Order: sequence, then C-alpha cells, then structure tokens
Amino acid sequence: MGYAHDDPSLRSGDGGLTVWSLHDMAQATRFDELNELFNNGLTMNTLPVGLAAGAAARVFDIDNKIVAEAIDALTGRNWRGKVFFPSNDKKVSKGRNRIRASLLLPHSPIVPMAKFDTMLLDRHPLVPEAKSNVVILNYADPQTRPYWQELALTKVQVYDVQVAVKGKYGPVFIGKTWLGKYDKQGEFTASNPDKLIAWYFIDFNEGALKEQREQHWDGSDEEFLDPLPLVA
Repeated sequence: MGYAHDDPSLRSGDGGLTVWSLHDMAQATRFDELNELFNNGLTMNTLPVGLAAGAAARVFDIDNKIVAEAIDALTGRNWRGKVFFPSNDKKVSKGRNRIRASLLLPHSPIVPMAKFDTMLLDRHPLVPEAKSNVVILNYADPQTRPYWQELALTKVQVYDVQVAVKGKYGPVFIGKTWLGKYDKQGEFTASNPDKLIAWYFIDFNEGALKEQREQHWDGSDEEFLDPLPLVA
C-alpha cells in the first residue's frame, strides 16, 4: 500500500532532511550520499498535491555552454519549487514549476509555468537501483505562455524522476534530471542515462513552505493558480 503523505512517522523533526540541507549536499558534490538516499526511498500510495518548496543544483560538468546556461536559469534562484494539481486518479496528474516570470527583472513575480505530466510508477529504467516507487515528470509539452524559460524547455528537453524520503516536516522528494529528447508520442529518451544534469529537492509540507517564506525568500511576489485545477 505504501505511505500516506500525512503519516506522522515520516516526520523526523529537528535535524531531519530539508530541501535546503539536501541542496547543500548537492553543492558539496556529496552525490554518493544522495544516491544512497534516492535508492532507499519511501514507497508512497499517492502523488503529492499542492504547492512545494524547492531548491535545485546543476551538475557542473555539462559541456554545452548553452545547455548549462539554460539549466542554471531553471535551477538557480529563479526556481522556487513545483505545484501538483489534485486528480481523480491519485497516481496520475499534472503540474507546473514556480519560476520567476522574467530573468532580466530581479524582482519580477514567481509564476506557475513550465507545465508537466506526472505519474507514480512502481519502477523506471532510468533508476534501476531505486527500491521504492518513483514519481516521473514529463515535459513533452511545457508551454503555457510565451515565457523564455518554457521556450528553453522545448529546445533543451529534460525529464525528472523523484523519490520520497523521510524529512524534517514529512516526506521530502529527491529528484534527478536528465537531458534528452521527446518523440512525437511524448516518450523521452535520455542522451546519456548515466549522466544527470541536475538534482532538485521539493517538500509539500506546510513546515517547509513556512521555512521557505521566512528564511529563503527575497520579497518577490508570487502568482498562484487558485483554486488549483482538478485533473479528471
């Protein structure tokens, strides 16, 4: 059956993992530890729903300068997390990323963009060593409006796989991002399955969102989808 997101046993309390402590691990290139956490994640019984605080880190050995700059723009301080929509099917849904509307205006609002389809799967070939089920994020059709960031995702095509681990406030997700291509059916093929381009970390718990607002924010406004659309 797996764990529910509100299971109190998944809250580790003070000293537990947060998106920011995981981000610090990635910045310090502690990838073996991150992989150990990823491969021994929690099996969840549904997709998460709602707003998620987030932090991300690019992998720094990307050879292509244009790709590296695009990933920096999408994983740096311009990115604040994700939004997962409620769904009638608890294992299939859609969502968007919380990204700054303009990369040229430092105080432009954070808006929901770069849409994705998401699904809870028992396993995935990109992460064969993962012992838990996994959440995939497919960006075959990312555009909502003519944002530069969404245009970049049509050219620099990416795919995410994430797992849940026990965290300070409850389940926190560790995500891996690959570069590759989507075919006409929206199926993704990684350019190099053994090479990530980024790690990211998201937490849907209110404690994480509160910490983000109080300790990891720069005063920017944020636009929300309210209410969140229901995925049939």
